[in-house]
Amino acid sequence: MAALTAGWPLIDRTLNDHEPVRNGAVLELGPDDDIALLRVVGEGWALSKSASDPQSAYALSRDGVDMVAGYVDLSGGGETGELWSGLRRVQSVADGDSRLGGPRPVAGTRGAKGRTGTLTRDGRTGTATLWLPPDRSYAVEVTVLAKPGTDPRVRADAMAMARGVSFPPGMP
Repeated sequence: MAALTAGWPLIDRTLNDHEPVRNGAVLELGPDDDIALLRVVGEGWALSKSASDPQSAYALSRDGVDMVAGYVDLSGGGETGELWSGLRRVQSVADGDSRLGGPRPVAGTRGAKGRTGTLTRDGRTGTATLWLPPDRSYAVEVTVLAKPGTDPRVRADAMAMARGVSFPPGMP
């Protein structure tokens, strides 16, 4: 009986992987001083607890839209110009039929600079975006994928979140 009682929290976490995230919540992504901020736009988003870790990635979903924001460490000496080809390789590993279009410059709603392109995978379409802080010491990769027929308002909220990535003042 004691083992069963002690196991309930683990069972609950396993069965209840999705945690509601409120509109306007700010998620901090990255280790120590390399923090990026992701502001949740719209009601109804759920955070996958098993696929999320504030140090490395957040996975959110809502009504047919999946969004993943991940931290990319660039301290290993890789060139920022190699990021897009690396992102393309990562996407093809996730699904051999994934297609990532060519990058084009993008400016975020809070002044961040990055590159974005069209992403298709598993019959879903969306975007992949790479954001760089001013010192280019790390990057934030955001993918948004929507199922066909997804409510355009949900897709718009996801795109607003992707464009809203920011780097706090005083951070690199």
